[in-house]
Amino acid sequence: MLLFQIAMFLIFQAALNKTYEKAGKTLQEKPLIWASVWTLAVFLLALSPLSSSWLVFIPMMLCYYIIVRSLFRVGDQLDGTGYVLTNAPVAISNRTFGWAYCLIGLATVIACSVYYNHLQLEPQVYEPPQITEGRQRLLALDFPPGALQYLRDDDVELLSGAKDVEAFSKLLMFDPNRIEHRDSYENYTYITHSYEPGKKNMEVTTVFIEMPENLLYVMQYFTWEGGTPLWQDGLLIAGENKAEDKEIVSSGLFYETKGTRYIADFPRLVCDRYTYNSFFGEDYSIVISGALSYPFGSEKQGGYVLYRYTVETDSDIFSSHAYFSYVHLSNPLRIPYAKTDDLIMRGAYTFYDELQQHYTTYDSLAYRERNR
Repeated sequence: MLLFQIAMFLIFQAALNKTYEKAGKTLQEKPLIWASVWTLAVFLLALSPLSSSWLVFIPMMLCYYIIVRSLFRVGDQLDGTGYVLTNAPVAISNRTFGWAYCLIGLATVIACSVYYNHLQLEPQVYEPPQITEGRQRLLALDFPPGALQYLRDDDVELLSGAKDVEAFSKLLMFDPNRIEHRDSYENYTYITHSYEPGKKNMEVTTVFIEMPENLLYVMQYFTWEGGTPLWQDGLLIAGENKAEDKEIVSSGLFYETKGTRYIADFPRLVCDRYTYNSFFGEDYSIVISGALSYPFGSEKQGGYVLYRYTVETDSDIFSSHAYFSYVHLSNPLRIPYAKTDDLIMRGAYTFYDELQQHYTTYDSLAYRERNR
């Protein structure tokens, strides 16, 4: 496409040169040559490292503006050869054209952002499961009922040999109210801060299910309390990042629309090995990342991810841990477009204050019994 555009500009420039030769005049400017140059500049910008930043929008718009101005000057060049372009019945000023161009470009960016950042689901009506012996046994081990109701019967069957269940919950806050505390001691004033929930919060529960032979199932279960998760939110699940047998067992998103409960698969969710460079050289981590959106007008949104891995140790006395990190985006604008889960893996988001991150540790049943 790039070569075709440049070729068309050059062919038309050659035709314009011939027109001037036929009229016996000298062509002072070559606007279509410059249009070709700036088209190539746009292509190189798209390949440059700057393309991963929203700042690329500024030089891109400037380049396209120059290209359009170059095309407009073709008419002026033809006027000098005796060829006359017939004016349209309604004249359009340069200012009007410029504003129209910018507004159309902005509308196109917004429309594409809305379309590509509102991920589509393929929902099914949610049907509550039947109470089975396997589910009752997990409930007796203190498995959270709200999370258990979304596990399929075959998932419950996999957990039938569970030795122990431990659950840990935390409220993630995406618009917290920051409260300042001042404590005075002699001539010094100590300032600390605490946070209270705002309007956008998420309750996250991490459930560890210990199985025989150091096999550990982990369920990350989350429910929204306020907020509008519409624009390609992202999540990252880490912990035991060297476990070669780590894999996703099942997952799902659930929500309610007009009184009807639905459940659907994640639009994107993968467990993959990511290679990176550390102080000691090249290293890797096996983590789970994904992206999600809910339909407009939906309520009571939530989801879960059930995964498993083996704790590599010769004893049943061990500890393990898990991270659940979540990125909530309040609008669809991305300049340039990028997948939220890819940005998380590239380090675009940090969770240093842990307000959007849930960290948990699990001590095996044998470990706790030994330390009683």
